[in-house]
Amino acid sequence: MKRAIINQLGQLSEQLKAYVGALNYRYLNLCVKAEEASLLPIQVPIEDEFKNLEDVAYAGKRTGDDYSLYIVPKIQDDMRDIQQAVMKFHPEFIQEVQKEKVNAGEDGGEQEVQLLRLKMPEVNDDRYDVLKQGANTFYDMCKADMEKARMEADMQFAALGIDEKPEDMDKVKKGVDETCDMWTKKRDQLHDEKLKEIEDAHIKWQTDQQASAQKKQEEDAAHNEDVGSSMRMNSEDE
Repeated sequence: MKRAIINQLGQLSEQLKAYVGALNYRYLNLCVKAEEASLLPIQVPIEDEFKNLEDVAYAGKRTGDDYSLYIVPKIQDDMRDIQQAVMKFHPEFIQEVQKEKVNAGEDGGEQEVQLLRLKMPEVNDDRYDVLKQGANTFYDMCKADMEKARMEADMQFAALGIDEKPEDMDKVKKGVDETCDMWTKKRDQLHDEKLKEIEDAHIKWQTDQQASAQKKQEEDAAHNEDVGSSMRMNSEDE
């Protein structure tokens, strides 16, 4: 079997892997829960130079909080620039500047620093539609790219396999099918998981809305009952 055929099969596998990897990266930036990878594209302008966020701040999640990211500037004066950079790449994040005391070491004692909390917005009806549309659009893009890569690879295999034994080309076809099936399953798994994440977050929002409405009704009923009782008491006093 020609080395070119073996190389072509490896190239196809790398192409499909790259397309699925790009889909995963896009999904990480289509935030429902807080994803640290969503901060990777952020470039912060510092003294006329764009720097990666990791170069100017510490960032991460906190245990028990799946819907927030926290950023602590290495230099506190950079806070505003960091906020503006986050706004440019993720305008949907809800920003809160908080103050917190940290241990500055044996000699420094406790110091108060500013940190930036990035809260993921709730998946209400409007955002639910936008997220689902985005997830499906990215999926369709990935699927189209993968199908094109498979078609182009098949043309190459056909040209390279003219002088090859039929049984050898059957092995090549089997290898191509297995490679495509593997990355197709991975692509579909990412899509299904993202849609479920969006659906679960939307259901959570609906449940919270219903609980809030019920609580308000109960408070209003209790208030009306108190007012009625007070009016009755005043009437008896008269």
